[in-house]
Amino acid sequence: MLKGHLQIDLHNEITGENKRIEQDNMVTNALGYVLGLAANAGAKGVNAFDDLLPAATKALGGLFLFDGALTEDVNNVHFPMNVHLIGHAGQETNTTAKLAGSINKAESGRTDTGYVNVWDFSTSQANGTIASLALTHTKAGVDPFRGAQYSEGSLTCDRSYCPLTFDESTGTLYLYSSGLIYKKLFYTNIVKAYTPYLGEETKVFDFAFKDPENYYYWAVADGYDGYLYAVYVPNVTQQGTASIRIRKFKISDFSFQEEAEQTIAVQNVTAKATGGTDFQEQMNAVVSSGYLYFISYDENTLYKVDLSNTVDVKEVNFGSTRCRKIFPMRGGGVFATFEWTGTTSSGSTTTYGSPGIVYPDGKYRMTDESTSSVGYPIYYISHETGHLQRFEVWSSNLYYSFACNYLGTICNLSSPVVKTSAQSMKVTYTLTDAI
Repeated sequence: MLKGHLQIDLHNEITGENKRIEQDNMVTNALGYVLGLAANAGAKGVNAFDDLLPAATKALGGLFLFDGALTEDVNNVHFPMNVHLIGHAGQETNTTAKLAGSINKAESGRTDTGYVNVWDFSTSQANGTIASLALTHTKAGVDPFRGAQYSEGSLTCDRSYCPLTFDESTGTLYLYSSGLIYKKLFYTNIVKAYTPYLGEETKVFDFAFKDPENYYYWAVADGYDGYLYAVYVPNVTQQGTASIRIRKFKISDFSFQEEAEQTIAVQNVTAKATGGTDFQEQMNAVVSSGYLYFISYDENTLYKVDLSNTVDVKEVNFGSTRCRKIFPMRGGGVFATFEWTGTTSSGSTTTYGSPGIVYPDGKYRMTDESTSSVGYPIYYISHETGHLQRFEVWSSNLYYSFACNYLGTICNLSSPVVKTSAQSMKVTYTLTDAI
């Protein structure tokens, strides 16, 4: 059993004033979940423990800072979408990013009863209201949005198979491909006398998409509200009306029973069509927790429509940054892949990219210091199930992994503090092996 203790030191670089906040905090079930998944991977010949142990510098070696309170529940392990990330840090040094701090290796290390991690944030980093903090995986502390940690390798089906949902009680993975839904056995529970190989894909549902709007015109994804949605958006290249079709299927009981199709007209917008010959071209519109999100034709704006009141349309503008693909997030909002044009050290023009998120209230975050040259796309589908299992499609295949941007501990401050551009900050997190 672990115990956590937090200390925040704020130092005003102008006045010299110091402020200290201290309190204990709870440890969630996230560590137990990922260690269990790692044990299962080990049974299949993949050593995932190297990425998790020792826990203090790996599985719990990263830090999140949020501007709102977190639900204090040991099963609250998923990256939250009801509060905003305002800072993060892993086991690396970062002096230029607006959100990411640096590990202080000189002050971090073993104690008599556990381990202490110390992170430093400069006057330009993690500014704003700090209401809660959480430990997470070290790689999520460095990059909160990419998410996946280890891979068991290919699930023996190609990238055209999109993971839709996973039935943990039966070990059944449901996949979408070319207008059809398939199921495939995939056991993740290690407590079994025999863990079988993956089964063959078995067709269980046909959307019956018809010309001229065949399957490659529709974006299909879990809405995280008990339903699966298929969305069709036509191209609107100039300001006008987008007539968007939405089909809704019950997924909570895996019956895929369809409700009445809905067509909504969104006025004074442009829209990027959901059509394409490859599945990666489709994810320009999704439904997430009761809201329709779709990308503008120039990819610089994301529209959000309340499906219970379709005249309620909000815009999120990204400036010169392009939002290339979107996917529903557990808890609302969307995961997004972003791209922008930049200049290399040699002076040539190139395309940079980063994963990110758009919150339900329209605020967004991405890896703001990213200067990674990206192919197309970074990755274009991710589905995360209840206990942190994650099924992802990358550029060439479908993989199984776990989400590493979890909440490993939860600490809600008794009184939120505000870090300003005049203050530097030190966060000291002590983990103790309780007896």
